Amino acid sequence: MIYRGACVSDLDGTLLPHNGEISVENLRSLESLSEKGICRVLATGRSLFSMRKVIPLHAPFDFVIFATGAGIMDWQNQELIYNQNLNAEQISRVCKVLEELNLDYMLHNAIPETHHMQYKAFKAIPDFLQRLEIYREYATELKQEQGPGWKLATQFLAIVESHREDLYDSLSRRLDPLTIIRTTSPLDFSSLWIEIFAPGVNKGSALQHLLSKIGLSLSQCMVIGNDYNDLQMLEICPNSYVTANAPDSMKQEFINVGLCEENGFSMALNHWLQSSNPSRILSAIQK
Repeated sequence: MIYRGACVSDLDGTLLPHNGEISVENLRSLESLSEKGICRVLATGRSLFSMRKVIPLHAPFDFVIFATGAGIMDWQNQELIYNQNLNAEQISRVCKVLEELNLDYMLHNAIPETHHMQYKAFKAIPDFLQRLEIYREYATELKQEQGPGWKLATQFLAIVESHREDLYDSLSRRLDPLTIIRTTSPLDFSSLWIEIFAPGVNKGSALQHLLSKIGLSLSQCMVIGNDYNDLQMLEICPNSYVTANAPDSMKQEFINVGLCEENGFSMALNHWLQSSNPSRILSAIQK
C-alpha cells in the first residue's frame, strides 16, 4: 500500500486513559485516516501480551511499535517485521551492575514472548511487587547463586523510588552503549521505571525504520506522546505533540494539546491536518 503520511501515537496516557478505553472520538479519528491514505501507527512501551489485553485485533492501526521500540508488528497481518534483543554478553553485564546496586529488576524473554520473565527482588518496593503480581503466572525468581543463562532477552526493567534520578544517570553511564530509558510507572504513577535495551532501541529508531520501509519521511509524519519514553520519537519529528498530562519539561518543548481524557489525540491530529504551515504530505491530502 502507498501511504501519504503517518500518524504515530503513544498508548497509555495518550490514547488510553488509566483503567479506561480509547474514546469513540479518538477511534473515529483513527478510522478516518485510512480514507486519507495516512498510516496509523501505535507506539507503546507495552509488550504484545500486555497490549493485546487492551487493544483488540480489529483496532484501527496499521503497525504497532511495541516494547519501547524493540519490535514492530504489521497489525493488519499480525506479522512481526522487526525486532532487536540483548545478547548473552550484554545480559550478563547488566545483571552484574544491577546486582551491585541492589536494584529490584525483571529480565524479559526475547521477542515475541516478552511477558515471560525472571526477577530478583532486593528491596521489593511496592510498585515492583505490584507489577510482579500482574505477571505472577509468567515469572520465575532468579536465585542469587544463578545467572539467567539466556542467549537473548528483550529488556531489563529496574523499578526504583521516584526520587532516584541518580540511578538512571549512573546506569546510563555505566551501561553505555546500551539504551537506558526512563518512564513513570503506569501502576502507581510515581515510581521510576528504568528500562534497559540493546543499543539503538527506542521508539524513535523504530519509527525511522518503519517509515523507511513504507517509503515516508519524518516530514510526512506527526507524533504524539505523554512521557519520557516517547522523547526520542518526539524529538526527531517536526510535527510533535504532547498531552496536558505530560511532564512540564516536555510541555515546554513540544506543541501542547488537551488531556488524554479530553481527546488530546484528536486535537493534535486536527491541528496537524489543518496546519497553516503544512508539510508536503498535508498538501497532497488536500488535493
